[in-house]
Amino acid sequence: MKVIDKRAERNNEWHVGDVICYWNKPDKKYYGLICEIKLPTDSGFGVIDLENKTESLVSFAFPLIDDLQHLVRSEYRHVEKVNAKLIIE
Repeated sequence: MKVIDKRAERNNEWHVGDVICYWNKPDKKYYGLICEIKLPTDSGFGVIDLENKTESLVSFAFPLIDDLQHLVRSEYRHVEKVNAKLIIE
């Protein structure tokens, strides 16, 4: 028997507006939104915690989105993009 994965190829590149899921323990998953930060003193990329479970990474502005991705991957054992849509009511 051969298993064929017919899902679309996964794209691991992060972009502004992507939702990510990150955790160290499977029972404590966190969700965040990648955003672009534009402050008078600094600009770059960060993650807004969508559930107020962790300190938001938006207080840190990373000049490159790759730097942000590296930090999140070094802090959490599992990090993945989520096929999600943000609905604001």
